[in-house]
Amino acid sequence: MNNLLDKIKKLHWVWFWSGNWPLLDCTLQRDKDFEKEFSKIAGINPRISIDFFKDGIITAYHCQEEYNRLEKFFIAKFRKNPDFIKFSIADHSKKTEADLKELQKTSKLNFSEFSNKEISKIFLQARKYFVYNSAIDHYAWYIEKFFIPKLQSIITKYLSALLKPSLLPLYLTTLVTPKKQSAVFIERKAMFNIVKSIKENRSLVGEIKTGKCKTLKYLKNKYPIFFNNVKKHWQKYNWLPVLVNNPPQSLEDIWQEISNLVKNNIVFKIESRRIGDAFDEKMSQKAKRIVVELKLNKNEIKLVDSLRDVAFIRTEDNAVMSWSSYLVMPLYQEIAKRIGINYYQLKEFAPEEVVNYLLSSNKVHLSKVKERLKLSCYVVYKGKREIFTGDKAKNLRKIIDKQIAKTTSVLIDSKSVQGTVANLGKSIGNARVVFSSKDASKIKKGEILIAPATSADFVLAMRKAGAILTELGGITSHAAVVSREFNIPCIVGVNNATKIFRTGDRVEVDANKGIVRKIK
Repeated sequence: MNNLLDKIKKLHWVWFWSGNWPLLDCTLQRDKDFEKEFSKIAGINPRISIDFFKDGIITAYHCQEEYNRLEKFFIAKFRKNPDFIKFSIADHSKKTEADLKELQKTSKLNFSEFSNKEISKIFLQARKYFVYNSAIDHYAWYIEKFFIPKLQSIITKYLSALLKPSLLPLYLTTLVTPKKQSAVFIERKAMFNIVKSIKENRSLVGEIKTGKCKTLKYLKNKYPIFFNNVKKHWQKYNWLPVLVNNPPQSLEDIWQEISNLVKNNIVFKIESRRIGDAFDEKMSQKAKRIVVELKLNKNEIKLVDSLRDVAFIRTEDNAVMSWSSYLVMPLYQEIAKRIGINYYQLKEFAPEEVVNYLLSSNKVHLSKVKERLKLSCYVVYKGKREIFTGDKAKNLRKIIDKQIAKTTSVLIDSKSVQGTVANLGKSIGNARVVFSSKDASKIKKGEILIAPATSADFVLAMRKAGAILTELGGITSHAAVVSREFNIPCIVGVNNATKIFRTGDRVEVDANKGIVRKIK
């Protein structure tokens, strides 16, 4: 442990992500099979990470040294062969479809007929069908992280020559918008078709708005055609929100969402940003015009084309992971029952621990579950993997927090910091510092949302924000894209923002200049 601590202290840690992602699912993206698959795709693999788990929420950290190593490798590979990104993801659809077919077969098994030993084999085999999707999702994230700034530099150079520097966010976002509709987008479009049909029925709209049509029973009795449409949508898409640790949507959930969309007259363009989906049919034509206007060369065009494919994968793989997780829920529920815990408690254990419990026929002590929920830590360091709890986990957390606290922001004066403008505008409000979607749910309308970064789980909170400020990301990050969609002032890349500002601080955001300052 002491040797590992010494190594960790020497590294420069970077906040990576926080959200609803427990240990059992996290290990899919850190285990040896993942590393092998990542290497097949990329020719290299990430080797170091630290994940902390508390009350079912992960806070994940990567280190700058690994980022530097991977970036150097990928940039050199692109210079040697500008087609490498496109080739590396060419089998995405084929492989994900094959994995999903196998998981569908698994989901149809009668698990009660199998012994614990047989169940453990089914469990380990099922996890192998997650490996490619986990690896390609992370790979796509790295490609975006390293190559979008490169494209940004290229576009900046050309726009400066054309005397149009202010068009950078619009042009960059357009050029990296997905070419195809993801499963997420298709579901949103189908839901809004139901909303559209309801809006054409004045009687039903009136009863929804007054609260008279509040229940599914009422809808079924008085408007059976609309009820059947809602039910069909639920049967087809109830798995979509699962991802890894959420329950499937109930029929009631679907109806409440549709009712709210009707009541609030929400438009499809905005609400389609579920899980960061940014598909737009008009973007392809716009992108072609931009390529001509900027006179991009052959290799630059290949980069644009590759990044658009990667953007599709980043959205589509959320749906693949959701469907995969949904399909193994019956298996996981059976395993949880056999070892004396529930489905969500099972998620606090690593796969090897689950297998050990099954093979020994031992039950999990609830004290062990409580210990994991209180705080646990999963460390991957160059092939070695360790799980820590209690004081060891606390010590590791202190080391990371202390190291990150040393990161400095671009200080203008004692009360002001600067970042990259993602969407123009000005706003004054109380700060709301958040580290997860659970924190973000507390935001009040007009508050300044300050986070390390945002994800799809933050979208409802982001709609309420007077401005958005993030430590990480560029002008195509989730925060940047969503802020432009909602037309909310946004500044990204403000190092240490969550340390500089505290919830309740009075903050002025000038997203025209990229400056944020504390006013009291």
